[in-house]
Amino acid sequence: MQKRLVLPAVLALAALLAGCASPLDRVAERAKTEMLGLTEAQLKACAGAPTAVNREGATDIWSYFRETSRSATAISDVGYTPTNRGETTYDYFRYCEATFMLQGGRVQAVEFRGRTATGREIMEPCGAIVERCVKAQ
Repeated sequence: MQKRLVLPAVLALAALLAGCASPLDRVAERAKTEMLGLTEAQLKACAGAPTAVNREGATDIWSYFRETSRSATAISDVGYTPTNRGETTYDYFRYCEATFMLQGGRVQAVEFRGRTATGREIMEPCGAIVERCVKAQ
């Protein structure tokens, strides 16, 4: 009886976690396939000028970099003293490096490397780089 409940529970959990991705996370995932075949002009029109351009053999490598940061302050009454006001400031830092490999003037591969200050992988800043390049859904 318990074995019959495990699979539906696992599937429900997977569906719930899939719904946690931000819209920009989903844009980045879709870009990995939807942007294949774009011309140099199309890539530049939707993503802007690349941060860096390199060449390896017959492959042009266009790189884009985006970072975001902000601070937030949490106030707590726990441990409050006149010299310790119970305030803690957190810095949020996220970045993405998007790399496009072009051959014959067309995108052949798309790679994203995105992280937060704590090292957690995140694709939201990557989605912000390419959001004008993928079809709206």
